[in-house]
Amino acid sequence: MSISSADRVLADLELTRGLTIQMTAVSTLGMVVWWAVFSGIYRIGTGESVSLQFAPASLGWLAVGVNIFVLVFLATAILAPHEWLHGLAIRYYGGEPRYGVGVAHFILPYAYATTDHEFSRDQFIVVLLTPLVVLSAVGVPAMLLLEWGWLVVPLTLNAAGAVADVWMTISVLGYPAHIRIVDHEKGVRIIGRETDRPRRLSIATLAWDALSGAAVAAFVVAVLLAIGGPLLLSTLGVDSLTIGTPGTVTYVFSFVDTPNEISLGVGPGVLAVGGALGVVYAFVRSYRRGVRPTSDVS
Repeated sequence: MSISSADRVLADLELTRGLTIQMTAVSTLGMVVWWAVFSGIYRIGTGESVSLQFAPASLGWLAVGVNIFVLVFLATAILAPHEWLHGLAIRYYGGEPRYGVGVAHFILPYAYATTDHEFSRDQFIVVLLTPLVVLSAVGVPAMLLLEWGWLVVPLTLNAAGAVADVWMTISVLGYPAHIRIVDHEKGVRIIGRETDRPRRLSIATLAWDALSGAAVAAFVVAVLLAIGGPLLLSTLGVDSLTIGTPGTVTYVFSFVDTPNEISLGVGPGVLAVGGALGVVYAFVRSYRRGVRPTSDVS
């Protein structure tokens, strides 16, 4: 790819070892959040909890192996349609997609769809978000209509795997619409005019903001529910309230204050709520940094 004298590289992001570790941390946090979201939707839509028991209990210890095998299959099978949809969007804009798989620095297995084609900013955003939007739009209704709770697994992995796509979308929105973007196996290059200022793209900062924000948010939410929840509900005259399903990751809070029982519970759903708030906080800070011009590129 040639760059004319009127152009300049505004950012060049490659998948380094540090970047791989940081993206793994953010994707793991996203997995917790999206699992709570999709399993919660399934619970609300069907009245049932998600079950990951695929083999009959009569198989004994063999059932564990079968269940694990099916889970691994569901988790990896989603990679094919995810990358195919990236490729479909690439082809729509005139590119010729190439597909591949690899393990980044012996840490993070990944699949990719890439091309030598140059995209405008808005075209590249469509390429980035197509798998998340399409698979969620198709998968969620299918999960509810057919009562296929197992679809929570591929839906969660698809959404968690799209964390990098969402971050890149937010990052490139900080650039003017006339920029050109080239995707390749090792990263992304952003090219603009000589008069454009480069901006910092930092997944390290995103990862730190997401993890620290999630930890603080989870602690604050837990304290507010444990202390403020009973006071507020008692003031409002509410005798009983349960948020989420006890015994599952969607369980956030429960409160009972009756003549026969007084109880208070805070569940693992608080971690999912904190994680969601942490990811949103990180994305907002990333965008705000992106719209501020800087003098260097990272």
